[in-house]
Amino acid sequence: MLANFGKYSGFILRRERVVSLIWLAACVSAFVGLAAYFPGLMPDEATLNAMAVMLDTPAMTAMMGKVYGAEVFSQAIAMSVDCLSWYLITVAIMNIFLVNRHTRTDEELGRQEMLIALPVGRLTGGAAALAFAVVLNALIAALTAVGLIALNIGGTTVAGALAFGGAIGAVGFVFAGLTLLFAQLFSAARGVTGASMAALGLFYVLRASGDVSGNALSYISPLGLALKTEAFYSNRLSPIVILLVEGAALSAIALTLNAVRDHGVGIIPARKGKAHASRFLQGPFGLAWRLTRTTALWWTVGLLVIGVMYGSVVVDIEDFAADNAMVSAMLEAAGNGSMTEQYVAMLFSIMSMIATVPVALTVMRLRSEEAHGRLEQIIGRSVKRSSLFVGFIVIAFAMSLAALFVTALGMLALSGGAIGAAAVMKAAFAYLPAMWLIVGLISLLIGAAPKLTPLIWVLFGYSFVAVYFGKVIELPDWMAKLSPFGHIPQLPVQEFALAPLAVLTGIAIALSAFGLWRYRARDIY
Repeated sequence: MLANFGKYSGFILRRERVVSLIWLAACVSAFVGLAAYFPGLMPDEATLNAMAVMLDTPAMTAMMGKVYGAEVFSQAIAMSVDCLSWYLITVAIMNIFLVNRHTRTDEELGRQEMLIALPVGRLTGGAAALAFAVVLNALIAALTAVGLIALNIGGTTVAGALAFGGAIGAVGFVFAGLTLLFAQLFSAARGVTGASMAALGLFYVLRASGDVSGNALSYISPLGLALKTEAFYSNRLSPIVILLVEGAALSAIALTLNAVRDHGVGIIPARKGKAHASRFLQGPFGLAWRLTRTTALWWTVGLLVIGVMYGSVVVDIEDFAADNAMVSAMLEAAGNGSMTEQYVAMLFSIMSMIATVPVALTVMRLRSEEAHGRLEQIIGRSVKRSSLFVGFIVIAFAMSLAALFVTALGMLALSGGAIGAAAVMKAAFAYLPAMWLIVGLISLLIGAAPKLTPLIWVLFGYSFVAVYFGKVIELPDWMAKLSPFGHIPQLPVQEFALAPLAVLTGIAIALSAFGLWRYRARDIY
């Protein structure tokens, strides 16, 4: 049942030579590179102690995990407490996309059917995807550990670096196995992604609840269990071993189900749709909404939760920033104003970029449908290309409004009135032109150079580094200006400026129009 496993693994390696290499380089460089700034942000014992006190509050514990090693709090421990939970989430998302791409997505598109018609074992595809994920996770874990040892910030030990990297790799393995299991349960790739992301969100909530309440819920979550390694302090290996066992068990169950289920369907039968589509769904706009509504719903819920979590910190932000060089530096980079205003400005410089992700995914779904050969059946009928294109663009613009609104609403929910609703909404909606410019760029790429559409994620990565960390690590201002988010006035600490917002909006409209013009003229392939 594993015939030609090596050849299938080579096939996956061939397909992943660019995407996975980017993931590998991005993860390792970010995990190690961010650690390099902790000595400058927390140069002495007083700053480290203040950081430990700040992190040992319910709001920060819910977001990042419990503080440990307070009596010997070092730069390495601070980095682990502050960053590891986010690194675990990043690697989990990578594994969800990776395994789903080579299992359920390939099966849904008919690729696996062609392969298993050859002398390829039934389990070969899933096992090869899992093996590739294991190797990729191991490389990220090992290179991260080696990088931290070479960086050698205060408190770094070989055992601590290995525990830190091991926790990352083990969590990645668990989510690779979990995604493979969901690929057997559900019949559609979107269902696998939705279930995997929902599981990730549930595990995050369990971890947060367990850490704040001090109960066993955090041990149920792979994220919470990984944090129990206490890297650079106790360096426990037992959580890593348990995670590896969990990953192996999930993988074994998934492969067992793969061996008995029918090809092309999941263990859980797909829900039957209506016999007749509504009048709304019979038009191109209705189709665009039907294809993107699940993404919109899950991201809206996620952004609301993230907004609530960060909003809970607003009440005590001045206490958090007192005598803490790291937090003060991050806030002061946003501009002049009170600590609360600086925090709001900094928050939306980050959240606006996160909120742009579902907006970008909405527009890129048009390209995805084309690449998978499903658009030919639609535009071969009496459906105008322009109507279909505009439908996705309109939904993306509406999604940008909803994403920023729910983020601001979530922040206000637990802010305790520390800042007015009007100020928060203005700070949020100021980023609309930057989000629209991203929509315009994607529209241009879909219309003129569709194969280059994934390059938009490079701009996202650059924007995050240049805008968020730019002033802290003293990058030149012109580097932030290369991103559309670098031109937005950071309200409420900066003066509102209409000119850059109008220019960005005009460019976004022009790019979208040009993309539409080219889309109507080019061949569909």
